[in-house]
Amino acid sequence: MPHQKFQSASIKPRYSKGEISVFGTNSVYPRTPWVAGWWSAAFPGFGHMFIGKYLHGLILIVWELVVNNQSHLNTAIALSFLGRFEEATAILNKDWALLYVAVYAYCIWDSYRCAVEIKKSHILAEIEDAPVTPSDVTFFDVVILDKKSPLIGSLWSIFTPGLGQLYGGSTVVGTFVLAWWIYVCYKAAAVRTFLHSFLGDFDKAAATVDWQWFLFLPSMYAFAIYQAYVSVTENNTLYDIEQIRFLRLRDANLTQPITIDDNSTKIIASMDHSPFVEILIHDIERLGVPPQNIVALPLENLDSQINVIDTIHRVDGRSVLDGAMMGATIFAVLGAMYGFKLHWGPIIWGLLGLVCGFFLGLVIELAISKKKVKMVANRKSEVIIEVTCNASLNDQLIKILKSRGAMGFVKMPKRSITNT
Repeated sequence: MPHQKFQSASIKPRYSKGEISVFGTNSVYPRTPWVAGWWSAAFPGFGHMFIGKYLHGLILIVWELVVNNQSHLNTAIALSFLGRFEEATAILNKDWALLYVAVYAYCIWDSYRCAVEIKKSHILAEIEDAPVTPSDVTFFDVVILDKKSPLIGSLWSIFTPGLGQLYGGSTVVGTFVLAWWIYVCYKAAAVRTFLHSFLGDFDKAAATVDWQWFLFLPSMYAFAIYQAYVSVTENNTLYDIEQIRFLRLRDANLTQPITIDDNSTKIIASMDHSPFVEILIHDIERLGVPPQNIVALPLENLDSQINVIDTIHRVDGRSVLDGAMMGATIFAVLGAMYGFKLHWGPIIWGLLGLVCGFFLGLVIELAISKKKVKMVANRKSEVIIEVTCNASLNDQLIKILKSRGAMGFVKMPKRSITNT
């Protein structure tokens, strides 16, 4: 949590927490270095996109598509796994393959290194506690830092990769992912292969698909689902951090004493982080309650339990789904490769590998976890609001609390104070 107030919004911070623009939302979020390195190993460029270095990621993804295709690397790998080593050696373009090695190693090393540096920057950004502008209005778009469901982001990417990124507010990333998915599917004849597979014509499906282009799809599909989930989660975290800063700064600026009369009453309510917190404060002030009589502060939750699925109401700072999505990627690729020779074809075996790998990776993550793990994160109290006002405003205040999504409230009883 932030340790000090940033003195002026007009001063450019040395260590920014995040940025919101028409191009999308990005933040200095402490990603796990080895996870970034692994995604770079799975598909060069993915590790950089995972840690928020989108420009690097997009350049490396284009490099991967060009050099991999020119060297026929995917086809050679698939033939090797099928035991057809002579064919693999013959089809591999060694001139292009030699260009691949150094950049591939660089992708893994640099994504790991950058993740470490971003962690350091995150710590310094928290200490500096600079504000993040929660909205950006331009001629082209209205971008608002709001809270969304990570699961819905993943579901949209399951339907079509790129839609989850657009849902999360990453316009450029979502457009690029959607465009590359359509292009690779076209080159791989994936849509026709999909139709033949689900109509039961497996021989035609195997004959239609382009091995080289198709083997890009399992990694791309799994990462699009995972990245949509992660980016929404990180945006929700950025929203919470910024609202915590706002509430603490607001409280520090209220230097006047609380006004109390003989007919005063005190109501305490709890809420989660959302735009309704700030709207509620404004609504109460419109009732005539002085600002200093409205105390709104973030709670320091002691629950350190890890959740399998983060929700709009809860982010635990790490994801058990890291291992699950890694397993899904590995087994989806293997399923697609062996599916070229098995009866059901690469589509069915690739999807089966995706599902089985996901649950196998999840089981491994849960087995090695040292903390108690819960399946779905529950809604929890994150902000406490204390209002001291005239008793005549009780009914109106309670009505406002209910309409703004307060999780609960209590009307404090009056007690006499005696001096001892």
